[in-house]
Amino acid sequence: MSLTHDMFRDVADFHELILQDFNEGVPSLVSQEYCMERARFLTEELQEFIQAFQDGQIVGVADALADLVYVALGTAYKMGLPFNDIWYAVHHANMQKVRGTTKRGNKVDAMKPEGWKGPEATIARAINRKLGHGTC
Repeated sequence: MSLTHDMFRDVADFHELILQDFNEGVPSLVSQEYCMERARFLTEELQEFIQAFQDGQIVGVADALADLVYVALGTAYKMGLPFNDIWYAVHHANMQKVRGTTKRGNKVDAMKPEGWKGPEATIARAINRKLGHGTC
């Protein structure tokens, strides 16, 4: 498996083939009930990550991290989001940051330099392309 492997496609396959759960094909918000189910699911996986870390179980930590990503990607799939394009936009914006200390107080963090632009405009364009619209 290479770094170019498409994890989003894997999760889409799982939703379609195993869960028989499809998206509408266009970006849209899910129901509040579905959103809350996914939030509980993500919280459960995050708690498993914390517990595995506290227990010193690297396999459990790795599994929980992969499960967090899997659930997040599944939610993006269900919402019909063009996730690979969104990922690229966020990654590009993050790569414009600089190492420093932020208000979070982390010893090492990434700061937004003066003039930094977030990924929102690029994300909006990607969503609008999938919707068949011009721009937001």
